[in-house]
Amino acid sequence: METAIRAAPPPATAPAAQRRSRLRTIGAAVAGPATIVVCVLIALRGFAFLPNLTNQHPDILSFWLPRSCLMGSALADGRVPLWNPFEMAGTPFAADAQSGWLYLPSMLTSAVFGCGDGLRAFIVLNPILAGLGLWWFLRKEGLGRIAGTVGGLSLAMAAAASIIAISLPFVGFLAWTPFVLVGASGFFSSRGGMRFVWMALAALAWSQVATAHLSHGLAMATALVIAYVVGRAIHEVRAGTLSARTAVLFVLGFLTFLPLASLAILIPRFVLLERSSLRAGYAALEGTVARASVMERPIPDHGIWSAWPLALASTPGAYLGAVTLLALPFAFRDGGRRFLVASFAVAGVVGYLLTLTLVVGAGWFRSLVLDVPFGDVLLHNPGRLRFLAFLVVPVLSAIGVQSLLERRPSFKEALRWLAVPAALFLGLPLVAGANAGRLVVFAIGVAATLVVVRGLVGRRTWAPVALAGVLAVDLLAGALWSSAYRGGTVYFGLESAEHPVLVHGPLRRPRVDLDRYLAPGPIARTIAERDDGRYLAWVPPAAYFNKGYLFTQAEADRPALLLGRAIPFGLHDALGYSPIQAPRYWSYIRATNRLPVFYNAAVIQIPSVEDFRLLGIRYLIAHESQPLPPAIDGEILATERGYRLYELDAVQPRASVTSAWTVVDDDAGALDAVLTDGFDPARTAVVEGDPGIESTEPGMLGTATYSEIRPEDVRISVRADAPSLVVVRNVWEPGWVASVDGAPAPVLHADYLLQAVPVPEGSHEIRLVYREPAIGLGIALSAVAWALLALAAVAVAAIARRRRGTPSASATPDSSPPPGA
Repeated sequence: METAIRAAPPPATAPAAQRRSRLRTIGAAVAGPATIVVCVLIALRGFAFLPNLTNQHPDILSFWLPRSCLMGSALADGRVPLWNPFEMAGTPFAADAQSGWLYLPSMLTSAVFGCGDGLRAFIVLNPILAGLGLWWFLRKEGLGRIAGTVGGLSLAMAAAASIIAISLPFVGFLAWTPFVLVGASGFFSSRGGMRFVWMALAALAWSQVATAHLSHGLAMATALVIAYVVGRAIHEVRAGTLSARTAVLFVLGFLTFLPLASLAILIPRFVLLERSSLRAGYAALEGTVARASVMERPIPDHGIWSAWPLALASTPGAYLGAVTLLALPFAFRDGGRRFLVASFAVAGVVGYLLTLTLVVGAGWFRSLVLDVPFGDVLLHNPGRLRFLAFLVVPVLSAIGVQSLLERRPSFKEALRWLAVPAALFLGLPLVAGANAGRLVVFAIGVAATLVVVRGLVGRRTWAPVALAGVLAVDLLAGALWSSAYRGGTVYFGLESAEHPVLVHGPLRRPRVDLDRYLAPGPIARTIAERDDGRYLAWVPPAAYFNKGYLFTQAEADRPALLLGRAIPFGLHDALGYSPIQAPRYWSYIRATNRLPVFYNAAVIQIPSVEDFRLLGIRYLIAHESQPLPPAIDGEILATERGYRLYELDAVQPRASVTSAWTVVDDDAGALDAVLTDGFDPARTAVVEGDPGIESTEPGMLGTATYSEIRPEDVRISVRADAPSLVVVRNVWEPGWVASVDGAPAPVLHADYLLQAVPVPEGSHEIRLVYREPAIGLGIALSAVAWALLALAAVAVAAIARRRRGTPSASATPDSSPPPGA
């Protein structure tokens, strides 16, 4: 008999080896993005893991936090926040270029995490998006994982370790511009219907840049994308993959679709800008007002010092890392990516030139720019173009790293290339007198990089990974120093009276406890419980500062409920802080102040009885050591840490009935009338245009009860003993429409900046609804653009399928083999 022998089982190591191989592959794929995320979380650990914010940048608490809270609250209620009733006697919100409406990360974090925590999450998210987006773009351009990590990590950490992280418009530009470039890269490298998918990504990202910063940020992003797509198109034509005609059509179609797809964002914002205090631009703000006694023209006639790029090697602050800066020259030896190097280098050089006094101070250039709509934005602050360097330099450095890895020179040749950036960023500043302490981290990084480069040229297997590792450690050292820094302004050492600060300063660890900041004190609770009028904070000598209360943010001043603190508590402030204001509110504030008020501030330096009555201010918050303004009396309702809350005697409600008014022809006449000595908003009103009813003797003949169903929906119950005007002490805006007992009624200009609705004798119900038609129009037009893109994608895909299914010309119907063959 034969004995059956079972075969021995195969070694168990094969599946384990396969699993290890898969894990290594996955690990290599995610190592770069994971490094970027982890390093950012370490740099921003105070924001990410503690309930803290910062007042290191004054806009965080006074501007961005309240807007995040207002957006999150509206989204939680399921409504579009068209109107902000809590500041400046009411102001448009969603159409405001800096509201966050349709800014996806801002809306998401505000809605998910709520007031305060939403802004923390947003601050952490932006550098992560920037780093991952740039990593993705570099990988799509054919760069390896190490080079992609170098580029993405240097961008992410420069933002996360510096005040760039809390300069939210600019970090938004850095976060989303790489994704526009990803879409552009995919558009040129793909075929068929996939081109439209990549175009859609680019358009979405471009729209997010527009919501982040409609001026410098969008201009820089668009310029960089134009440079890339033009360079890429030329490259494709030379390579023979596109004809010249097709390349031109691709460039024009791609660049045209970006704004068309973003009309939901662009239209309402430009419509509001056109009717706001900025409609004539920074260069001619006086053109937006009927009369302003004094004002500043925030248009400098100079740029910044040409040595500003040297500060990219400075710590603490926006530090790009030794590996990044040393790798720059190697990009120019990469012949295969010449178009990419040229595109980013040209964009960087043009951006650099536009920061210099040599250019922006030239008369011919200023005349040219000021003749372009909104062109004055560049002249308002040309130094903002420095942010372009934080994209250009990491891209060129990543190409340099890739070139170094692909074509490894001898160590002697590598030293010659490395000597140029070392001399530029280390030797030259030291010789010129820079602060050596600012270059210590960079110098150590240079030494470590030289060791790694020696390993690279020697073909050491550890060297490529070590290159990224040295950069990560280098950048983390700068970030940890930044978060621990407690000194004053960081100077590079080359500044002077003519040369402003060169360094984007360090981001200190946040120390504003959100739980305490967002907890209402006795003053806020008292106003909220009564809920029947606006308040005004009056805090000399800060009231005389041209930017108002922007820097009055110490914890001891929180009871004053200064800029922005009204919004989280749902209170109504007569003042505010925004570069976009209703023109009549803007000019009234400036016409009643004795000293200049900066373009984005609102402050009443010495409040009068007329101010209180006209703006419907019922409460005054003042320091206990400060006497009340002249002719003002009131009862103390609450005290809190040295501040007092007064309920005023001389007040007018949010809505009142008057039977006496003066008709004027225009806005200038209205402003003159309300500023005339003896004008009393409690006895009479000033209206523009015929109200359709006759005025009688001064006197209030009736009552009005005001209530806000929603910020955009106001109801007023009126009893009028004679045909009267109901003066509503909210800022007049063209979006407000009125009805009286369900019938349409006009909304008149009253007392120059307020609203008035005429009513007949008797009891009536007034409804005021705020609408912003430009938002609906923009959404509709964007929807058309996106629908056309989708149809084009479907059509191209259908044509491609038809071509694949069409038999070739040589094939015949009977050429197939017979059955059974």
